[in-house]
Amino acid sequence: MKSVLQVLSLDLVAKIMLGLIGISLIRFMVSSEYASYTLALAVVTVVTQSLASTFNRIYIVGRKQLGLQGSPSSFLGLQLWIMLLLLVLTLPLASVYGSVYWLIAFLALTTCLSEFSKTFFQQQLKFLRFSMVELLRVLIFGSVVLLLIKVFGHDLRAWQVLLVQSIAMLLVFVLVSGKHFDPNQLMKVRAVAQLATKLLGGSYSYLFGYFFVLAFFTQVDVFMLRALANDSALATYGSAFRYYSLLSLALGAVHVVLLPVVQNAQSLAELRNILTYHKRMVLLFAPVVLTGAWAAQWIIPLIDMGKYPEAVIVFRILAISAIVSFAFSPYVNLVMRFEDFKFLFILIMLALLIDIGLNVALVPAFGPVGTAIAAFTSFGIVNGAIFLRARRYKSLLRIPNATTP
Repeated sequence: MKSVLQVLSLDLVAKIMLGLIGISLIRFMVSSEYASYTLALAVVTVVTQSLASTFNRIYIVGRKQLGLQGSPSSFLGLQLWIMLLLLVLTLPLASVYGSVYWLIAFLALTTCLSEFSKTFFQQQLKFLRFSMVELLRVLIFGSVVLLLIKVFGHDLRAWQVLLVQSIAMLLVFVLVSGKHFDPNQLMKVRAVAQLATKLLGGSYSYLFGYFFVLAFFTQVDVFMLRALANDSALATYGSAFRYYSLLSLALGAVHVVLLPVVQNAQSLAELRNILTYHKRMVLLFAPVVLTGAWAAQWIIPLIDMGKYPEAVIVFRILAISAIVSFAFSPYVNLVMRFEDFKFLFILIMLALLIDIGLNVALVPAFGPVGTAIAAFTSFGIVNGAIFLRARRYKSLLRIPNATTP
């Protein structure tokens, strides 16, 4: 699993830089601006994960079955058409949110381009190219944000950061991945319509639904805090989640490699080796995370100058959740390998309802801590159910379209 270490090491560099930028934003943005930035990122994440991430994962999981081998441009084009449709449908919001609406739309569009360029290299197992896309866009984004902090200091605005983030993604897409896509194919309606028909047919409609709901599921806590609490609670959760995202580096690197590797595995022995290697990584990951959670009581107040005292306990709860997610991370890829998409869809729908219910019950009394408890519980249910489902495959006694040793 050399590829895991390669992706993790380069992603670590990129995410540490991004984490430092995020910490700088916590320090220099006033609470209202940081709350606006957190909410804008949550909206962009929901849009891009429900569309871009959904399509991109299907591109890897079902590329052969759906006959998508020669259609990278059309596949990206389908995403762009849907993004434009969403833009038209949500135009009334422009009068409510003003310029921020257009910045969110621009960031969603450029994120879609950037994420598919990474997926293109991921599917080809070109993990160095995959990592370089992320590293370059963080370098550009970080350099300009640091310049903005130097110029504006504590007057830094959310719209400035959103605009810089969008331009960085667009620039990297053009420089690194532009040559792999045909502009004429991107907007061809007939080819896009044919792809849409394939994706919505058969069991893959459940996979599409799973990824679509998963995108909202990962961000629902932010929206619940916005609805049930104040800006301070939202900013507290947003700051703790920023630290938690640093712990998610390893989880992200594992998923980047495991998804295509599990899909391409040709033997039972190969899959067992993947699971054995992952167990060793869990034994290294858990102590590091627990150490970070223990030290948070000193590190977090030093960074945010005491603005968000509850961020420590929120971070600790999310850190435990990260360990659970990391430990169970291979099994969702196994469930996808066996094309049990209906199970995944039903599970994520139930987990979403549980998460919303827990937020309604806990946030009024416990604020952002209640949201962290809701996230930990709902993610734990998802991971546990997927693990139990994977065990039903009789210890991998069969592998569709693969040979046995």
